[in-house]
Amino acid sequence: MGITSILAWSFGVLSAVTFRGLGTALSRGQVLGTMEGSRHFDVFRSPVSGTLAAVNLRLVEEPGLLNKDPYGDGWFAEIRVGNVQDLGSLASLPAVKPRIAQQLKERRVRCFAAFPDFEMFDTGAECQAILSKLNELMGRSTQGTVVHVVSDDSSAEIEMQRWSDQTGNPIVDFRKEGPLRHFIVRKGP
Repeated sequence: MGITSILAWSFGVLSAVTFRGLGTALSRGQVLGTMEGSRHFDVFRSPVSGTLAAVNLRLVEEPGLLNKDPYGDGWFAEIRVGNVQDLGSLASLPAVKPRIAQQLKERRVRCFAAFPDFEMFDTGAECQAILSKLNELMGRSTQGTVVHVVSDDSSAEIEMQRWSDQTGNPIVDFRKEGPLRHFIVRKGP
């Protein structure tokens, strides 16, 4: 079990994860853990009745895995199903795909190549102003840190590429939405 990319985006950067104890008997809808992010705090509820069989203890030290890889290393828990009939209440991916697509559109969820550790929004200013702040942030960040930079400066593409070439910090994703330019950059070696 885990969370969807919609929840990963809605929470913002996750900073804390807790779990109930292994072997805990769970009823459908009962809390089996909590998640705390920069934008949201919530509980994780069991979709079926059963026993908490395994938890991803790596999330205690690295809660951001839920953001960065919700369908892989960011798995949350395993439940040994107590009543097989509970599985009938779960929807299949093809059945929920249209609903997920609608939620992505309604909530304006942006799925990028990497989930950002930080977000920098600077509109109405030249890209050089953002680059100064970005250099400062990267200077105090560890290798692999991901930053989402948003600018409305028409020269941002050129300036960001020059910055990437000079610093060795790659642009891992780029998207233009109306007047806004979105860059996902990662601190390199």
